[in-house]
Amino acid sequence: MKVVEIMNKNVIVCRPSELLTVIINKFELFNIAGMPVVDKGKLVGIICQSDILKNVNSENFQNLTVKDVMVTNVIYVSPAESVIDVAKIMCEKGVNRVPIVENDKLVGIVTRGDIIKAVAECG
Repeated sequence: MKVVEIMNKNVIVCRPSELLTVIINKFELFNIAGMPVVDKGKLVGIICQSDILKNVNSENFQNLTVKDVMVTNVIYVSPAESVIDVAKIMCEKGVNRVPIVENDKLVGIVTRGDIIKAVAECG
């Protein structure tokens, strides 16, 4: 099975300039724990709850932006990647979500939950 078959194509994204307080609201509103960071249509990072929690006690928290805390060495795959390979990447790298990129454009995202759901539906 290819990741394109299970990925979420309606990806909630943010920009590097957004305040962390706004991102917390997005996490709650969309019931997500992380999202890709996009600048001018290009994937430039990823941010998750733990990235924010590491900085919550900062004196300057109210003014911190996504760019201040995002992970920039993003692990991503193409839509043609197998679900098994993506699951292995998640386990090896300790990540819970992997953006799907095609021709330098973000086209989807797959989470551990998406993979578990796909496995449950196959069996």
